[in-house]
Amino acid sequence: MGAETLDPIQQQVIAIVSRVTHVPEERIKPTTNLRTELNVDSLQGLQIVADVETAWNVRVPDDQVDFYTSIDTIVAKVRELSATPAA
Repeated sequence: MGAETLDPIQQQVIAIVSRVTHVPEERIKPTTNLRTELNVDSLQGLQIVADVETAWNVRVPDDQVDFYTSIDTIVAKVRELSATPAA
């Protein structure tokens, strides 16, 4: 991913998004918008959230799912829910 250094949470979220969307990890950046840049539909969005919940053993409230529009917003919520500090 070039000169950009990603922390382990960012790396894993990008890997999840890549697997669900079939977009190569190299094309996914922390600021990538899931809907407008990767064309993530609602079903894919739910799969991403479910995989994130499983990976970190956290629960994302259903009424907040639509707020996760980028890798950064997902990473921030994982850190909040799991109390994992930024690297």
